[in-house]
Amino acid sequence: MFARIILLITCLGLAVPAISQTGHPAKGSWSGNLTSFTSEGPERIRLLIESWNGDLSGSVNPGRRSVEMTSVELNAETWTLTITANMADGPLMMEGKLSNLGSWTNRKYRGSYTMGDTKGTFDITLN
Repeated sequence: MFARIILLITCLGLAVPAISQTGHPAKGSWSGNLTSFTSEGPERIRLLIESWNGDLSGSVNPGRRSVEMTSVELNAETWTLTITANMADGPLMMEGKLSNLGSWTNRKYRGSYTMGDTKGTFDITLN
């Protein structure tokens, strides 16, 4: 009987960390589309956002030709995320809202962007 109680306590102790929050709501690999107001097709974009001691950083289109973000700011009251980076086509500024924060499979970042002279909207999903 005593062994079963110890086993139950051990299982409960392991279950609590498994269901706890694992990090910052903006952290992770995001992918989606930039849709320009003037050009025809959407442009794919990928974001990799990191969190270290509450500070956000990251890169746009990670890989061999990635561009480091110059700033990543989150307003936690409104869940508005603003990202800036110096892209080859001009400065990128993305501002939008995080939604579906409780979801691991459908967390969204949507808003508007400016890259150089191009303006449009974006719809990005956490991978």
